[in-house]
Amino acid sequence: MAALPANAMTELGTLIDPQWIEQALHASGKASIRRRKLPADHAIWLVIGLALFRHMPMWQVVQEMALTLEGQELPAPSSSVQARQRLGSQLLEHLFALLTQAWARSHPVHEDRLRVLAVDGVVWSAPDSADNRQVLGSGKTQYGPQPWPMVRAVCLLDTDSHELLDAQLGDYTQGELTLAARLHGLDHSITLFDRAYFSASFLLNWQGAGEQRHWLMRARDNLRHEVVQCLGAGDWLIRMPISQRARKLCPELPSHWQARLIQTEVQGKTRLFITSMLDPERFGASQLAQMYCQRWEIELGFREIKQSLQQGAGVLRSKQPELVKQEVWGVLIAHTLLRRWMRLMAQHVKVEPVRISFHTAKHAIIGALNTVHLARAGALPQHLQLLLEQARYFVLPPRRSGRSFPREVKRSRSKFPTKKMPVRA
Repeated sequence: MAALPANAMTELGTLIDPQWIEQALHASGKASIRRRKLPADHAIWLVIGLALFRHMPMWQVVQEMALTLEGQELPAPSSSVQARQRLGSQLLEHLFALLTQAWARSHPVHEDRLRVLAVDGVVWSAPDSADNRQVLGSGKTQYGPQPWPMVRAVCLLDTDSHELLDAQLGDYTQGELTLAARLHGLDHSITLFDRAYFSASFLLNWQGAGEQRHWLMRARDNLRHEVVQCLGAGDWLIRMPISQRARKLCPELPSHWQARLIQTEVQGKTRLFITSMLDPERFGASQLAQMYCQRWEIELGFREIKQSLQQGAGVLRSKQPELVKQEVWGVLIAHTLLRRWMRLMAQHVKVEPVRISFHTAKHAIIGALNTVHLARAGALPQHLQLLLEQARYFVLPPRRSGRSFPREVKRSRSKFPTKKMPVRA
């Protein structure tokens, strides 16, 4: 592989260990000894830079991050596209897994405390090219097909730090449950799901894949069950049948399975929760109901990605399906990178990671990256160290307890008619 210029790539190594990039290159078979204007490791930073510098065109990202080899002239835009095409998307997926394993999944486990995680899906719109629509697919409404092709991701997030622990990517035709089945859970954790993930096969596999992998979700009002044991007021051990269709698809499933059903009052309304945490001494009914409120942290994480990091841009850049997936992996890596430094800032001032303002810290960290092209040895590490020392200025006030907002959307009115997409054969 081409030699790395000390001025830019060495400094970017402060953010991501070059050995991880090298490992991802070799694992995906993308390592090369050919000297190119944009070598593979530079192209990886280009994809990450497209997420960090969302408002910039590709050529300016190359310039901003000093990604040209040995100070050469900026490559033609086609060279940048070709470099991305050579990378593909699996290499970025592998690098994302390496980073999450090293940074987010390796936190020390406390025996008396479970890590609280959340799983949910998110979609991105892609440019309406023929290839994107054919490969990625799109949704339909009563008015016809959606205006954009879409790519779907299902993510596993730590609710205490908003760090991503895992993600699975697929086209829009793949359901969330299908993608979630490929996620790697975490031992000594309790994962929060919404009711769309209620599946005996999925939940039994989730809790059986490791040690103390519990789950918690809202229960359906028409849940078929019988009470096995009363554990307390509004707290029961229940037994539920597994459908013949599910057992036909997974013959190893039993005819029935057990869980814990909880009924409690939340803001004056009766709520039912179901969980694999069967020990009422360790987690009481009210404690579990309060814990479920943390499921909304993953929605805040998605807001950080789509509204702050991507600056509310409704459509991705890439016009080819493989590059669309590559771009999404770059966005997830960029968020992981930012959240890792925000956790370090939070540790420096001894507050919870979610108390560090994502929006302002993002601007500060990206501003530090602007020093890379100055070619001053040690500039980026010095700026990052300064961020740690100034971390107290990024701390948000504590959240108000008991706050709640209705699920409403304020739609703007337009004098123009809505354009309906033509139905394609």
